[in-house]
Amino acid sequence: MAPLKYVALGSSFAAGPGVPPITDRLAQRSANNYPNILAKKLGAELTDLSVSGATLKNILSVPQKYFYVISFEPQIKGIPADADIVTISAGGNDIGYITGIMRDTWGTTFSGRLLTGLLPTAENLSNQDVADRFTAVIDKIRKIAPKALIVLVEYPTVFGSDEPIRDIPLNKERIRHHRSVGDSLEKAYQLAAKARPGVKLVSVGELSREHGVGSKEPWVSGNVGTFGFHPNLEGMQAVADVIYQELKAENLV
Repeated sequence: MAPLKYVALGSSFAAGPGVPPITDRLAQRSANNYPNILAKKLGAELTDLSVSGATLKNILSVPQKYFYVISFEPQIKGIPADADIVTISAGGNDIGYITGIMRDTWGTTFSGRLLTGLLPTAENLSNQDVADRFTAVIDKIRKIAPKALIVLVEYPTVFGSDEPIRDIPLNKERIRHHRSVGDSLEKAYQLAAKARPGVKLVSVGELSREHGVGSKEPWVSGNVGTFGFHPNLEGMQAVADVIYQELKAENLV
């Protein structure tokens, strides 16, 4: 029996910057991201198209640029017609989720304030706006690969509560704000999954509430510079396991 053909789309929460080894430095894509770990569990042939910094527009139709040079074509162009599974982890860059946390934490030092100027500016989007971007991607995937199971994989929780965390210069009010942005992104995932039949939603956010920054077993890194507040190796392994177990339990693979 031929192996399943699995395609991974997404941003840094799929690509895995800061999780060695990095196999594509421009994409900041790790060999130990959840798509690679999941592919091994499934015995699947992986096409990993995830790119750190990608928005849903970069997945669908807008080439992703670095320093005004086109580096990556829209991810969706790399999907083969015979794909069996397509996972999507994105949307955070559309609303400035992690970059917002970085602005707050970096902005507490002079050098950090200089670096915040390099961060992209987020769009002012509602839950429904982001959900609509997801459904546009879903619709295009179904035209390209009609038999593919489409799986929306939420971001792991970054902050599990409003309480301030050691070594992270955010007060309760700012943490609450960033949690609300994360909640908004989760709502967009839920709206998108309901908008199209046959789309599988993996509620990683809810499942990782006890694994945020500062917890005993965090799935995301703390304030560690460029790749802070992103999934760590334990997080990538956990997300891959959650997806695998849910797909198996529902006899989807």
